[in-house]
Amino acid sequence: MSNNKPVVFFDSGVGGLPYLKLAAEKLPHESFIYVADRKNYPYGHKSAEVIRKIVLEAIGGVIDRFDPKVITIACNTASVVALDALRKRFSPPFIGVVPAIKPAAALTRNRRVGVLATQQTLSNEYIADLIRNFAGDCEVVLIPASNLRDLIEERFFSATVQEINKVVAEAAARVKAARVDSVVLACTHFLHVSREFHKILNSATLLIDSRQGVVNQLARVLKNRELEAGAKQQADRFFLSGPSPLEEHYKKYCGLFGLEYCGVLR
Repeated sequence: MSNNKPVVFFDSGVGGLPYLKLAAEKLPHESFIYVADRKNYPYGHKSAEVIRKIVLEAIGGVIDRFDPKVITIACNTASVVALDALRKRFSPPFIGVVPAIKPAAALTRNRRVGVLATQQTLSNEYIADLIRNFAGDCEVVLIPASNLRDLIEERFFSATVQEINKVVAEAAARVKAARVDSVVLACTHFLHVSREFHKILNSATLLIDSRQGVVNQLARVLKNRELEAGAKQQADRFFLSGPSPLEEHYKKYCGLFGLEYCGVLR
């Protein structure tokens, strides 16, 4: 039995697009909808209580509009703060993005792991639990880089190569200063500049994210719940939760990732 309802990816902005890209490659029969919560961006400096409230409200609107069969919260901050509340309130299965601390702890050689993220993600008790449960024998260094997220979200196509490299280099310098040999990209936005990080940090530092694990889990949920689509129903679409002066910027992201730009969610 096939289920041709869409799969939704939700993020505060464009950070989850690399996750959607991998999902679309692995699950070509599925129809995807990406929702960027521009109305409430950014999440990183808001309190956990505020984030939980706005995510619950936003997802309620997404469910009313699209009736998705699965929702992926492709945002580390939203996942660590709101995922439990989402599962309690709404019926579709939810898949969250968990900072990849467990694989980083397994792969580190010098037992020093960096976690690069927004301040809200780093200060959440969920991160502390991951460290206690999976990296107790490691020195874990928390490294905030909210300015990098904002550059990727708002100025990725208008900034010069030099400016992008400068902001990445500032974050990379903090990674080097921490003397870690593996670093978790615990903000989905950072995947957009993983190539730049690789150039600066080189092979001595492992960059670890959760794309593969998230997409594998999505595939398992679709199969185990008999929700797999029989055939792709329409092009993958991109929506904003509210108006933005950066419309042309988002259209460029859609072109880069092969999505149909649909504007503000009505």
